[in-house]
Formats: sequence, structure tokens, C-alpha cells
Amino acid sequence: MKPYAFYRLPYKEKYTSITSEQDAEILNSYKEIGEKVGFIISPFSPSPKCPVLLIHPENVSEYPVPAEDGAQEHKTDKKKNTCEENHEWEKGCSETVSESYQRSFSAFHAHVADNTFRKLVLSRIKDVDIFSERNAKELFLRACKTFPRLMVMLFHTEQSGTWLIASPEILIERTEDSWHTVALAGTMPYREGYAEWSSKNKEEQHIVEEYISQTLAPFAKNVIKDGPVTMRAGNLAHLRTDFRFQGKDLGALISSLHPTPAVCGLPKREALNFIIKNEPHDREYYSGFAGPLNISGNTHLFVSLRCCKILGRKIRLYAGGGIMPDSTCESEWLETEQKMKTISRCGE
Repeated sequence: MKPYAFYRLPYKEKYTSITSEQDAEILNSYKEIGEKVGFIISPFSPSPKCPVLLIHPENVSEYPVPAEDGAQEHKTDKKKNTCEENHEWEKGCSETVSESYQRSFSAFHAHVADNTFRKLVLSRIKDVDIFSERNAKELFLRACKTFPRLMVMLFHTEQSGTWLIASPEILIERTEDSWHTVALAGTMPYREGYAEWSSKNKEEQHIVEEYISQTLAPFAKNVIKDGPVTMRAGNLAHLRTDFRFQGKDLGALISSLHPTPAVCGLPKREALNFIIKNEPHDREYYSGFAGPLNISGNTHLFVSLRCCKILGRKIRLYAGGGIMPDSTCESEWLETEQKMKTISRCGE
């Protein structure tokens, strides 16, 4: 199968299709991005097995998202469970915490509690059946209708496989001279008018905001910061701070930004190495980033969150949570359960 990508920007009623007759180009460094044009796909940590890829935009088309009767964000989900109804994760709506996750949490938490790291992000995976027969594009279109506030992407290459993403987190957007990124962290169930954030969530968001501010300094001028505010993402809410600026050297900025503490930890390099060594699975393209690069002069790169890898009749769900000194194993497990439900709803 030839490489392709579909994406629908937040709040838009049309999606873009990109196809190519040639294999995706492998990039050896983010600094190669420069003025390249296409759809870029980056893993959490580039490797020979999971390289940075560029789908060349030989054919670019735009289509309206078709009307569909489905479970949109504002509608009641017929399968809503006790947890979602009460907006509490602790009330008996989760699978039992796995022994593997308990071991991983203990190892990660110990290194945060002793101040080796200010924060670490621990992820997990889960394979589930697709509950109805839908091909990948049908899942993408369902996600577009279900999550109007999110960046929805579907891409396939021989190297990466097929991934569906509904992400709330901007890595970098560039439109003419206007650049934009966000600090996004902290997670709780969404409730209309309810935004009483815990100190743990506030500190998580502060760490990411501080990191973004410091990382932008060599690349940005006229920075305008706005936030933090509460942002809705499906059935969840996050804390978000926006940074708008005039930037330079997109490739070097991405190299410095990614991965942010929202998906990795601090200090960054040491946290990245710890995660690669100690997580019991390969994140592959989860918590990397993807999106259109210089398509019609615009760039919209989003962190690959709320995502799954499509494996025939199954999907492999990925989700993570920030481990802080006051984190508990049960609450972090339940947070990942809720994040996985965001994208798994598209397969119901």
C-alpha cells in the first residue's frame, strides 16, 4: 500500500487527503526539515526501526466531512459508564491494575520521589477488538465527527504502519509569520463549569509551561503567553497555556522542543533514556508528532496523543500519565484508562 495521510484541523468542517506514489522519505534529523513540504511523522524517539518520515504531497485534496449519526462530544454516549456519569475515576469503572503496570509505576515513582527526576511520563498499551467492521478511513471520519475540538489524523506508511490520532496538543503551528505552541498538561474528567485542579495537576502544567518558555527563548521574539486555562478534549479536560510568537529555524526549534515534559519528563535527556530503558514496550509513533508541513504555506504539527495503531481487526491503544511525587498507581492507571476511551470510542 502506498503512503497516505488524512487530517482534519480542529473545528474545521473539511479534511485534507495527501497521497503519494513514492515511498515515504526517511529524515535523519529534525534539522533536515527546513523548507521541506509534505506530511511529517515522527516517533517518540527516532531509531532505525521507527524513523522520522515525510510523505510527499503528490496529490492533495480537500473534502467535506460527511454527516454521520454518531456520538459527538456534546451527545450522550449510550455506553456511558459509572465513571463518566460521575466524573470520578475512582468509582469502579476500570480493569484491575495490571502487575506489569504496578512494577513500572513503582520504578518510575521511586526515581521521582528521590528527586532524580522532577517528572516522568509512564505509558501503557492495550490491544482491543474493533467492535464493528470499519476500515481505517471510516474510523478517521468517525473521529472527525466525534471530536470536533481535536486534530484528527490518519496516516499509513510501510515503515510506520497505520495510525489514528485525535490529539489536543499543538507542538508547532506556523502560518506566515505567526507561530504557535502550547504547554498542555494536567488531566481530569471534563465537567461543564468545573475546573478545580489539584496541586499535582497544576505543578505538572507549570513544569511544561516553564520548559516551553525556556526552550523558545533562542528561537522566538515578541512572545505572547496566554493561560493557563481549562481545555476540553473529548471526555477529558487539560490545563493549557498558549504561546504565540515570531520564530525562526523550524527544524532546530523542533529538535529542542521534542519531546516536551508533557510526554517525557525532566531533565529531558535523562528522562528520555530512562523511559526507553524501563518502559516494557516500544512507544513507536505514540507521543511523537505528526502533521502537514508547509502545505499551502502552513504547518500544523500536533503531538501524537489519544492514538492507536490499527492492526487488522484489532487496535493497539496507547496512553500515558505524568508521574509526580504525590502520584498514586491507581489514579495514574485510571487516567490512562480514560485517555484510551477517547480513541477507542471510534471503534465501537
